[in-house]
Amino acid sequence: MPSPVPSALTQLADAFLPESPPYPSGSRVGTDREAAELIAELPRGQREELAALFRALDSRVANFLLTGRARRFADRDAAERERYLLSWSRSRLAVKRKGFQAAKRIVTGLYFSQPLLGGTNPLWDRIHYAPGTLPSDADDPMAGLSPWVPDRPQDLDVDACVVGSGAGGAVISERLARAGYRVIVLEAGAWVPRLAYPRIEREAYDRLFLGRGIVTTRDSAIAFLAGQGAGGSTSVNWLTCLPPRPEARREWAREGGIASAEGPELDRTLESVRRRLEVSTAESWVNPSNDALRRGCRALGYAEGTDWGIIPRNAVGCERRCGACTFGCPYGARRSALTTYLKDAMRQGARLVCSTKAERLEIDGGRVKSLLARYSGPEGTRELRVRARAFVLCGGALETPALLLRSGLRSEGIGLGLRIDPTTALVGEFAEAIRTWEGPHQTIGVYRFQGIDPGAHGPWIEVAPVHPGLAALAVPWAGAADYRRLLERSEYVATPIVLVRDVGEGRVTIDPDGRPVYDYRLDRRDRDHLVRGMVETARILGAAGATRLLSLHTPYLEAGDGRRPVSPSELDRFLDEVERRGIREHSIALFSAHPMGSARAGTDPRRSTARPSGEVHGVDGLWIGDGSLLPSAPGANPMLSIYALASWTAEQIADALGRGASA
Repeated sequence: MPSPVPSALTQLADAFLPESPPYPSGSRVGTDREAAELIAELPRGQREELAALFRALDSRVANFLLTGRARRFADRDAAERERYLLSWSRSRLAVKRKGFQAAKRIVTGLYFSQPLLGGTNPLWDRIHYAPGTLPSDADDPMAGLSPWVPDRPQDLDVDACVVGSGAGGAVISERLARAGYRVIVLEAGAWVPRLAYPRIEREAYDRLFLGRGIVTTRDSAIAFLAGQGAGGSTSVNWLTCLPPRPEARREWAREGGIASAEGPELDRTLESVRRRLEVSTAESWVNPSNDALRRGCRALGYAEGTDWGIIPRNAVGCERRCGACTFGCPYGARRSALTTYLKDAMRQGARLVCSTKAERLEIDGGRVKSLLARYSGPEGTRELRVRARAFVLCGGALETPALLLRSGLRSEGIGLGLRIDPTTALVGEFAEAIRTWEGPHQTIGVYRFQGIDPGAHGPWIEVAPVHPGLAALAVPWAGAADYRRLLERSEYVATPIVLVRDVGEGRVTIDPDGRPVYDYRLDRRDRDHLVRGMVETARILGAAGATRLLSLHTPYLEAGDGRRPVSPSELDRFLDEVERRGIREHSIALFSAHPMGSARAGTDPRRSTARPSGEVHGVDGLWIGDGSLLPSAPGANPMLSIYALASWTAEQIADALGRGASA
């Protein structure tokens, strides 16, 4: 049954997105209805907070307490509603800013990420954006392979049950299947055939991302982007293949107890992974958005190879044909976990089951007896009970601790250590078209500033592909007309992102429904490094000839008129204001595509979930094999690090199975 649409949500949709030809209003295209459906799928706490917001907007008493006027939001005209929202967006009260940002993200992201009224989207026409098309003649790397579909409730007996098919799960399933063990891989997301990958942004979030792309921290201040489907995030990420920094490797050895992390053994493992993924810079074509970083670095005299460089990628045969890597690769060019290790595992006999949610482990006497899971597909729902000699949790840092907690484990260390590489962005407008959504996404990285902090917690800079829906989420709203104006300039903007290897950490818990909850507050040091990264990014974009600079603050900061390059004095004033404004929750767009560390390795069960080997403290035969095992952030996009540590864990599991240690 469709979720009921609160009247206040309809009014909010039309306040953020009023009728303004050629743009239809939010409610006329059903954005309010779609938003209600998304909200119904949020964790209980966030649903209740949004429901309270809608009730407050509809209450004369609440409006009197909040604004000094006993007038409901519905009783105000369009101009008054806009002023009302602007006052909330700039309020000193975090609860008002939070309500504004949560509603704005949901309704605007929905509106601009899909066609409207059976046609195209007016914004797409204005910025010359066209969704990609599917090829008809590309090779299919998964030809002849498909997941197993249970036709009835099943009791299954295997040697190893792997939960999750991303980087960690794929490596571990391949290693165990190659050794002759009976392996089943349970994936919560869908199996999407190569020629069924969605080309529409909204459909991609719905089908390929955790929580349909709207997962956030408990306070809604930081949005997560994490893949969910065959291959996990490796099927939708931006293909950046970088090794962990030496500072992180030292921490993994000394604080995480992974002694070999500092030595040549990790180098050999990383090289093995790079070979299997066919990592190189041969496909790292520099599109205009990345070129803005390169031009700026060269103009400032930064050294290629040390201060900045070309990013290696796991793509072969990409040939710059689309730019929709975020929506899955229909050309078979991406060397994802699915098309490498998981394919190898399936050819060795491993059984993959998609659309299957691991609900809980049954644990008795310090040993896992079975795992209960639920398959949900077109054929209906099927209950699965899996018995195994080894259970390996690889559902990602946002899901793995929740499964442990749903299963009744209450070790102090479970859920601690959530690291996210907190991220924001800065926008640089140029005279020529940029179209950041075309071509390879991340091919230039700037590393010059990571060393400003002794632990390499300083910022690094990359480029994000910004399709219209993601732009709508990130671009500040300062009134409907101004918002449309900014979005209509997105064809001309470069979109560098600023990331930091976080000092601070968060925690994963579960709500009364057993759903994960993410608590994370930025450490002061991390805030300062994000600001430094924004300042340095602005300098780089200015040196590259940007005609306008824009921050993602609310209200936003701006320099330049869009007609001529930003002048030195304009740049200096902008930098001063960025430093003065700083980072405040719900006042600047913050993201993370790198959740990790929430079931980390270590020797102390009070501060970690698993031993350095990956086996969970106090439970025999239960292992962690994904990014949640990382003792700290690697200081680079974490994909290679996850593959490498999972390779080691796979060897430990194979040894344990061979010894019969978990029998």
